[in-house]
Amino acid sequence: MTERHHELWNAFVQPPDDARPRAWWHWMDGNVDPDGIDADLRWLHAVGIRGVQAFDGALGNPLVVPDPVIPGTGRWRDAIGSASATARGLGLEFTVATSAGWSASGAPWVSADDAMRKLVWSQTVVDGGTVAELAPLPDVAGPFQEVPKWRSDAGPGSGHVKDLFVLAVPFNPAHDALEPESIVTSAVSVRDGVMEAPVGSVRLERDPDEFSTAWIEQHFDEPVTVRSCVIVLPGPHGFGAAPAVAATLQVQDEDGEYIDATSFPVNQCPSRTASFAPVSGRAFRLLLSADGIRAVSSAFERGVRPPPIFQPLSEFIVDRFELFVAGKPAHVEAKSGFATSVDYDVLDTDPQAAHAVVPSEAIIDLSGSLSGDRLTEALPAGRWRIIRFGSSLTGQTNGPALPEATGLEVDKLDAERVRAYITRHLDQFGDAEIDALLSDSIEAGLQNITDRLVGHFVRLRGYNPVPWLLATAGFQVESVAATDLFLSDFRRTIAEVFADAYYGTLADEAHQRGMTYYAEALEDRRPQLGDDLAMRSHADVPMGAMWTFDSKTGPAPSYVADLKGASSVAHVHQRAHTGSEAFTSGRNPWSDSPKSLKHVADLQLTLGVTRFCIHSSPHQPSQVPPPGLALAPSLGQAFTRNETWAHVARPWIDYLARCSHLLSQGRPAVDVAFFIGEEAPVTGLYGDHFDEHVPRDYDFDYIGPDALSGILEVADGVLSAGSSRYRVLYLGGSSDRMSTRALENVLRLVEAGATVVGMRPALRSLADDSKRHAKLCEQIWGQTHSDRVHATRDLGEVLRRHFLPLLVVPHTGVRRIARWLDGELLVFLANAHEDPVATTISLPGCDRPLVAWDPVALERRELRPTSDGTGFELSLAPYGSVFVLPGGVGDGTLPSSALVEVPVGGEWTTTVPGAEPIRSAKPILWTELGDESRRFSGTVQYRFEFDLPEAGHPVPETRRPARIRFGDISDIAEVTINGIDAGIVWTAPFELPACGLRQGRNVVELRVTNPWRNRLIAEGQVSSGSLFEPMTRVFDDQAELLPAGVVGPVTLVYDDTDCEHASRHEHERVRHVG
Repeated sequence: MTERHHELWNAFVQPPDDARPRAWWHWMDGNVDPDGIDADLRWLHAVGIRGVQAFDGALGNPLVVPDPVIPGTGRWRDAIGSASATARGLGLEFTVATSAGWSASGAPWVSADDAMRKLVWSQTVVDGGTVAELAPLPDVAGPFQEVPKWRSDAGPGSGHVKDLFVLAVPFNPAHDALEPESIVTSAVSVRDGVMEAPVGSVRLERDPDEFSTAWIEQHFDEPVTVRSCVIVLPGPHGFGAAPAVAATLQVQDEDGEYIDATSFPVNQCPSRTASFAPVSGRAFRLLLSADGIRAVSSAFERGVRPPPIFQPLSEFIVDRFELFVAGKPAHVEAKSGFATSVDYDVLDTDPQAAHAVVPSEAIIDLSGSLSGDRLTEALPAGRWRIIRFGSSLTGQTNGPALPEATGLEVDKLDAERVRAYITRHLDQFGDAEIDALLSDSIEAGLQNITDRLVGHFVRLRGYNPVPWLLATAGFQVESVAATDLFLSDFRRTIAEVFADAYYGTLADEAHQRGMTYYAEALEDRRPQLGDDLAMRSHADVPMGAMWTFDSKTGPAPSYVADLKGASSVAHVHQRAHTGSEAFTSGRNPWSDSPKSLKHVADLQLTLGVTRFCIHSSPHQPSQVPPPGLALAPSLGQAFTRNETWAHVARPWIDYLARCSHLLSQGRPAVDVAFFIGEEAPVTGLYGDHFDEHVPRDYDFDYIGPDALSGILEVADGVLSAGSSRYRVLYLGGSSDRMSTRALENVLRLVEAGATVVGMRPALRSLADDSKRHAKLCEQIWGQTHSDRVHATRDLGEVLRRHFLPLLVVPHTGVRRIARWLDGELLVFLANAHEDPVATTISLPGCDRPLVAWDPVALERRELRPTSDGTGFELSLAPYGSVFVLPGGVGDGTLPSSALVEVPVGGEWTTTVPGAEPIRSAKPILWTELGDESRRFSGTVQYRFEFDLPEAGHPVPETRRPARIRFGDISDIAEVTINGIDAGIVWTAPFELPACGLRQGRNVVELRVTNPWRNRLIAEGQVSSGSLFEPMTRVFDDQAELLPAGVVGPVTLVYDDTDCEHASRHEHERVRHVG
């Protein structure tokens, strides 16, 4: 064993503090207590946590302390100071969030002028030659135009509107909505023409619980031709909201039947615009449909009472239903940043919808001629449509937080406003020593304008956007294609400014104060515009999130993409750690333990996580009864000192730490630089399905436009970015369209010797010169570089043909990740399933023996070569994991050997607190006993007595004692053998060294602990009054108890190398002793 391996093994056994997990520490609803703070921190330190990340939150928990501690007050500042001092004394990193709540950066002191804003506009038709008075701008705080935030009391004046610019175009009546003769609905008839929000809204009956439909029709005396339609359907969005309304436009045919003309994809904006090839008819129907609230509540596990946050709706609300002869940019709300789309490239406007397009030379900029509501100069002769643009508040506030700590979210696109905000926010903490700042995933809603956005656009895109902003108001400018390209540039500008002005500024301010900056990005699909790689590039610890999941159903694709994106950023930007908001849960509360969380942890490790930030350890005031406070009764995985298994959590935390430490050594063993393109974030591209472009025997990093242009280099045909080395650049994601800037960088890499896989792209930006774009494509994909540029989307075929994999594990149920360490591979493998796995591993570039390091048993063992000599045999227990690296026998590494298992029987005694001991010939789950026992949560004593005869005693006196293995343990057990502490067993194969065994009578004692769930189910039916009452209402009578206790058989496990003297006959004798 090399000296390097010695050092590595020692740190594996005793991982350093830098590798140890942190815990999210939520102070909920003002429930803050000095004694509880001290107890929390000391327990976290004792179980191996080395940092807390403090949040102030509010989700309606009852007050358990005498008076609430409000963020920003003197009492709160004293509590923070005490927490910081205690943490520093214990060696815990102390981190604070960027605001009260967990998203994102708002406070009561944020003024309307400094808050997040959206574009608004009004239209006025005037005749030339006169000084026009313009219609006022919509002035309501909300998501779009005059639509207020759902169920807010925002009214006129709440938007704090301000003017930006004024444009005039020649009047065209096709831009006005058609006026029907009548409007008929599934409920009533409306005779007074077109609806106009907020007056004239139509409300139609909707089933609040189940699926239902409704419709509204426009009827005309004569056939009309329609190319676009705008609808406004106000409603809630987000967690607990009633399902969104699906909408389809239909036209009546000659037979009186309604046939589909177009549909309106659901997004966050109440307004939706469809544009389509012209359709003609006398009657048009808007068909509405939606599931009821049961479709949302059914997502909770059976038996779990959903939290009281659901918002059922008994009405379909239609504030606007307008038909137009003119075409509009299809899905313009999403394209303009009022909402988002998973894939904008499939939302191109149909060229057949081109009608009443505004030529760019016909647009007059009157921005300098506005005074109040009037123009100071007259327009030329003719009839004109004036579009007045401004900005108004989105109304978004930080949260969830106490009212006293809630205020407007700061403008994320203005660096100076962000700087002023974070300075004041951090000043609240007084003299407390803060080590780090953390940005949770952004949930601040959409923002598409800031005072300086035009300047940023000109700098980044190279042309003036103002005339083109007509597109955001629903006009086609110059051409359908040009309009869509401009809107693409508009979104990209917002994303780039957002990353730099917000995340870059927060990082800069943290660094100026000597703080580390942790940052998540979008987390779940695409909640708002942003490049999730660029956002996290500013972080010292780029983070993603992984919510808990059942191993049979697997993780949500978005969280896999999120963490892979985070580790990619860490690799490309040479960060020491990839962080994870780990074990966030919205499924089965009070039910998890290290046993059930291990497969979730292992997935995160194989995605590159090296710093677990456990979600969550809510602060436990000393006044709160068990099981204590959670984020909310049925929300979160509560990792606290009030957990039943809190006293035995250390081995699990040590496991996370030692795996994190090894996987932060060396550099990533990756093959592919995966360019995601310039349009979508990773979680947008792969939020609904797993990314399977890279074959499983290869690994990769995602890279974005910033890395492509400023970091990625080539030497000797090998690409490099940060600490990673790549064999191939893959043009994936949204690379079917690319800007000339991106193509120039691809060409630079190709000419330097890089291998590239991907198809020739189309135009991405209005700023691109089509001839220059075509020339670049020809230079890359032409004959000159045909040996290195592969025009295919099939990356796997190119890899298999040209590049051998570094690592091969045939079993598809084994997750893996590897690092280069001193020129050799260090591999982590994890069984993702509940059944054991027998497979092989081979490292094609390595001719040395391989050694397995077990991170649970802390054992090193040489692997047995396969019979054909092409690899090595590998066995993994259910959810088992192992590190594999080159090495050999010696210095504590055991030779490969078969295992000999000897079943043993004896007498069992099970003692549930408060119940009489029960004796049996085999172990019994206490959930199979009487009602009082089966609903017990906590620690139960098991005693197992058996004899080993002197003759044929199978425990050899060698360097490796036998182990004792249990069939299953639910969930975690402290074990003693003949009074000697044997350790804690918490995961399969549920075995420990049996060094305390002796000839004759043996006593094995297990103190087995299960989670709170079973007790809370019982308390929900008959309350004892001893538990925290809100938590006893989590489960209903459909909830099932989880098995708890010990399952046989019990076996003694020997290495055949250590047990050669024990004959088959002797083994049989031992087996029959019981």
